[in-house]
Amino acid sequence: MTDRKTTAEKEKLSFELSEAQKGYTVLSLIGDLDMWTLPQAKERINELVNNKKVKIVLDLEKMNYIDSSGLGFFIGTLKKLRDAGGDLMLINLNAYIYGIFKLIQLQHIIQTYDSLEEASKHF
Repeated sequence: MTDRKTTAEKEKLSFELSEAQKGYTVLSLIGDLDMWTLPQAKERINELVNNKKVKIVLDLEKMNYIDSSGLGFFIGTLKKLRDAGGDLMLINLNAYIYGIFKLIQLQHIIQTYDSLEEASKHF
């Protein structure tokens, strides 16, 4: 099977970075998190960890699609951050993403909140 995705199709993920309180960094994932965009997401997390930003809130409000490699990204990121003395929270999961999390019980492993305001109560 040949790789038929174009470069534009493989790069359907972008990021927005902002600071929250108590040392937390908010990283918004915008677009699709799949096997094609996974390297970009991992690279962005590695940059944050290398800059000692290990308390991360991932905002998924603008995420359209996730596949199994994307789900694995969340588990790997949680482990990486905790190993570095940090933590991971997820906010603004849409019904589609939350449904997948619920199906595989991921919401019991990674803290999920409806908003940054709600998550900030747990910083």
